[in-house]
Amino acid sequence: MEFFPITLQKVETVAERTHAFYFSKPEGYTFLAGQYAMLRIPVERLVEPDIRSGMRPLSIASAPSETALVFVMREGVTGFKKTMWDLKVGDVISVGSPLGHATIPEGDMRPIAILSGGVGMAPARAMLLEAVAKHDPKKYALFASNRYLTDIPFHNEISKIVLPDFTYVFTLSAETEPASLQGEERGRITADMIEKHLPEWKESLYYVIGAPAFADAMKALLLGIGIEEKDIHIDPFAGLTGPGVAAQASK
Repeated sequence: MEFFPITLQKVETVAERTHAFYFSKPEGYTFLAGQYAMLRIPVERLVEPDIRSGMRPLSIASAPSETALVFVMREGVTGFKKTMWDLKVGDVISVGSPLGHATIPEGDMRPIAILSGGVGMAPARAMLLEAVAKHDPKKYALFASNRYLTDIPFHNEISKIVLPDFTYVFTLSAETEPASLQGEERGRITADMIEKHLPEWKESLYYVIGAPAFADAMKALLLGIGIEEKDIHIDPFAGLTGPGVAAQASK
């Protein structure tokens, strides 16, 4: 795998204990919305030892049409995460060639349904902003699952996205106050929730993005309501919590 130097341009807080890191995009670096890449921090730059020697796969949160490469991360206790939190504007790390196949096909006009858990909002943001840039007329529906409203990365930005046909549903699993905002739900993503907000649910292409346990649960839910496996897209890369069923099946 080829690696390219990238320079940190800015850091934004996009949710509780969650940062978006904006890096320069290497010249000629091309990718598709929905892909991910390996980030590599030099071992000598780590603030403390890291079990994976300073490398992590992270979804690309920026659309290909944007000038920066954006990655999102929750605060954590690993050497890699602590070092990311310690980076200063102007610091240089490396990014690998883009990976992954959970991308939106050209020319297919079926509705796109994105089921996102936690920082799975990163590639969801990339897909939606690229749809805006391309003036995509397709139906898009985003179902985002988090514990609280303050946990949703890019919530304000996603709420303002304008597409010809876009539905944004955010469900809060730990919130006890009644839902009051447009698209707001309670609990986890369910079949009833999908059918309520996406009348075209039988004809849609599904993209599941989140931790392995979330991805496994959503795949089982979709198969249970009759969605064909070929219409369920999950990239089997192992996140910080290790591989899920999808990843194991790909080996």
